[in-house]
Amino acid sequence: MHPKRSLLWSLGLAVVLVLGSCPAKAADPFRSGSAARPLGPALQAAFESFFRDGDYESAAQKLNKAQQQNPGEPLVYTLQAALAYQNGQLDRVTALVQKTRQAAQGMSETDPSRSHLYLGLAQGLEASSYYLKDGILGLPKVLTYVPSMFLEFKAAKDLAPDDPEINLFVGYIDVLLTKHDEALKEFRKSTPAYLAFRGQALAYRDKKAYDDAQAMAEKALAAAPRNPDLFYLRGQILALQGKPAQAIEAFDRAIELGTQLPESIKKQLRRERDAQAQQLATKS
Repeated sequence: MHPKRSLLWSLGLAVVLVLGSCPAKAADPFRSGSAARPLGPALQAAFESFFRDGDYESAAQKLNKAQQQNPGEPLVYTLQAALAYQNGQLDRVTALVQKTRQAAQGMSETDPSRSHLYLGLAQGLEASSYYLKDGILGLPKVLTYVPSMFLEFKAAKDLAPDDPEINLFVGYIDVLLTKHDEALKEFRKSTPAYLAFRGQALAYRDKKAYDDAQAMAEKALAAAPRNPDLFYLRGQILALQGKPAQAIEAFDRAIELGTQLPESIKKQLRRERDAQAQQLATKS
């Protein structure tokens, strides 16, 4: 996986779900019923564009509306920072880190578990900005943010151990840390399906349990059938299984659906597709 893509997901910028039946004003993409927070329909729409559809251009436009609708919600700034990171916009990432932190601090009394979650996320985002700036040379600076990030995550988990938003976020962090079994436990308590199954596919892939990884990727695709990221993941797993023809088919579908993907991701996708084509030609 492309390093920026890995950081994007593993730092939790791929948080949570659409459960459906909550009131329109709440429109919580994480929870339903009495547990739903009043995040607003604009943010829910942006979240779906970002994670369910993989349509980052549409997500960016919807996030601008969500910021106007709910300026105190840290998820808005987190997703905007994710897009800025993906586009290599270092100054914008830095500014959005501060907005994420301010919004998280602002809900410390009213929603403390989410406050801790997003304070930790702000630490992770700030750490990732040094990687964006200096690459591998920035890793020593990145590591200075890790202890405080995990302290915030622990505080969030202590307050709300079964919260699907927190579980999903921690699951992706566990994948980054190669704590695959722990990650699988977190993802099984997470939603939405397309992100929870995707996380399990990544964990199984990294465990080299490729049949299980493929099964989870197919479940994710059943929930989000037009997401180019998921076709990309399907292709990677098929490649690892030694199935170049099927991998090429998945990569081609990702390219077809992923016209809005950042150019760096599209280049990496084409490289992996071409590598499978070379393998297929060698076999032939």
